[in-house]
Amino acid sequence: MKPPLRIVHASDVHLDTDYYGGEDNLSLRDYNRGVFSQLLQRLRAEQPDLMLLPGDLFDSNRASEDTITWSMEQLGRLPFPVLMIPGNHDCLEEGAIYHRFDFGAIPNVEILLAPEGALHELPGLQASVWGKGMEEHSTEFRPLDGLPEAQADRWNLAMGHGIYVGRDGFSFRSSPVEAKQIARSGYDYIALGHHHALLDVSAKDTAAYYSGAPVPISQDRQGTYLVIELRDGEPAQVHVRHLD
Repeated sequence: MKPPLRIVHASDVHLDTDYYGGEDNLSLRDYNRGVFSQLLQRLRAEQPDLMLLPGDLFDSNRASEDTITWSMEQLGRLPFPVLMIPGNHDCLEEGAIYHRFDFGAIPNVEILLAPEGALHELPGLQASVWGKGMEEHSTEFRPLDGLPEAQADRWNLAMGHGIYVGRDGFSFRSSPVEAKQIARSGYDYIALGHHHALLDVSAKDTAAYYSGAPVPISQDRQGTYLVIELRDGEPAQVHVRHLD
């Protein structure tokens, strides 16, 4: 029997949005940092077993060195494991942030960078997390291709960064996430990033969600993140949280 598992899922933070250096833009940099700080404070209060961050922690690979090192310090202060993948904004292009800075050196952080996908085991939680590194946001990149077979003796979790294309699988969309991939995975939870609004794309017995972004997509909305509770033999319980 698997122990209960409590997960927090947050995505698309986009640190350094519209910040290109210079004193005139410090307010933009500090605004995004403030949102991220508030998010992490709220996540700590949730007392999760782990955090899933499926991409776009940074708005681009041009994020400032100061912001990158600051974010690494913030993540390192969390008292739970953080699992990450790159997104389309901070993808593994030449000169990418994740080539230049070793997020895996942070004791509680594991970043999954292998383009073919990688599985990280969390034996203490009886769970595993799969994800892959995006080298280019293109029609050839498929975030959930190569997903390993689900194992009955653990919680099977995955992350993906791309656009949900439903059942039809529109071939012209970059980084497509198809409904049939979710349905046939047999996974307990798939954390998705890229879509900045909360979206439930669960299929069959697999809970799959876009958490939305901590910065709201319009002034009449609030930023969001998710808390997921898994209990053996029960459907996943997904709770929406709003940021002020």
